[in-house]
Amino acid sequence: MEAAATATAEEMRKVLRGRRRVQTAPGRHTTEEMLAAFRNRLDSRGERGIVNLLKNLVLEKRNPFEPTRPRAPRREVAAVGALVAVLIAAMFWFNFHPLR
Repeated sequence: MEAAATATAEEMRKVLRGRRRVQTAPGRHTTEEMLAAFRNRLDSRGERGIVNLLKNLVLEKRNPFEPTRPRAPRREVAAVGALVAVLIAAMFWFNFHPLR
């Protein structure tokens, strides 16, 4: 096996400088420019906290070996959904079914 190459201080500085955030020029910006920059920043991130939190609450965990396969709902969510559907059906049945 080959020995791991060590990085020099200059190489490390170059890598770390490349990771810095890009600063915009000081001064005034229009609302459209700021909105476009904000949307670009949101779109560049694949994760949105609230959406992922809700998905993780409702759906099973993602299988890392099958990333394209859709996630199934959790058992608890399916059970509560079935109970709510039965209750709504019973409510409609007893409220709208004509009495004899």
